[in-house]
Amino acid sequence: MSDDLAPRRSARKPKPTQREAIPVVETVPSKRKAKDDVADPTEQLRFMLQNPKSRLTNMDISDLINANAWNMLSPDSQSRLSACLPPTAFSHFQPSIGPDHPAAVNSMSIDPNRSSPVDISFFTDAHFLAAAHTFQDHLYSNWLSDAHAEKVKKYEQGIRDGTLAAPWKDEVWERDNHVAEPATGGTGFLSSSPLAGDAAELKLVDLAKSSVLREGDVLTYKRSFTNVDIIVEKDVIVQRIDPRTHSLTVLLEPGPRRDLPAELLMPGPSEPEAPTRTMTITSPTQLESGLLDVDGRVERTKRPNGNAWKSFTLWRWSGDSLETAFSDNGPGRRGGRQDHGTLFYLRACYYQDR
Repeated sequence: MSDDLAPRRSARKPKPTQREAIPVVETVPSKRKAKDDVADPTEQLRFMLQNPKSRLTNMDISDLINANAWNMLSPDSQSRLSACLPPTAFSHFQPSIGPDHPAAVNSMSIDPNRSSPVDISFFTDAHFLAAAHTFQDHLYSNWLSDAHAEKVKKYEQGIRDGTLAAPWKDEVWERDNHVAEPATGGTGFLSSSPLAGDAAELKLVDLAKSSVLREGDVLTYKRSFTNVDIIVEKDVIVQRIDPRTHSLTVLLEPGPRRDLPAELLMPGPSEPEAPTRTMTITSPTQLESGLLDVDGRVERTKRPNGNAWKSFTLWRWSGDSLETAFSDNGPGRRGGRQDHGTLFYLRACYYQDR
């Protein structure tokens, strides 16, 4: 066969068939660094002690903090942590001796550098475990985060300078629930209590007209003004209720004095003498404003709004206390009268019963 008739070979490389193995170039994957290798130890500790997703929230805290873990620590670590423990955590504490005894004084002084051993039963004490579980609850609720601490700081500053007002606990409850006030008989609670807004239609003169308020009753006022760090307390006694308008004439002492003189607290008191003052009012708000003016320690511009009905408590003789109030020991404070509840509570009861 001649060279011209011989088959010619192609210089191109043929395509691989399905059965031919295609060479695979192996690639070495980049080794991912462990999270613990790149994380800042300080941030890890912050996450564990402040973040609600910390593993500390869903573990048995006794598995972490116990006598075995304590014994594994170095003496230096134990010494530093000892400064955070109460006196009762140490074996030399003697709670049975009096507080003035020299040994008690010594036992209450915690020296972080001393070598006194920790009583290992402390780690199983119910009080310690309760505190540890409370820490877990606060951690889970995000109360230990920096953001929450900043909110608390801002709120407290607002309360101090008067730019914020803390809602009354009763108001928060009434906003979300029906008012459930304790009654003096029956099952002990009002079966179908109204909302606070329904009872608010009643006025102080309505209570006086219906004998919810009576002559001889003592009304005690107490309110804390956190913006000026002052607590005002003052007692007044209902001297007279006008039979036509049902306005109340009350007696009180001048200035910041709280208690009434004993002669005004007795049944059938004589006419008051100086320096006792009188005031005629028709509402708790009017009475509160007058008392603060007489007290003179809280300026009107420093008085935040509030529900005056909750600041006054009614005291009245009950049962045989009138006979026993004036014994050899004297009439006592408020003449032996007993606490019958706030005006807010009495108004709700009257609204329910009428």
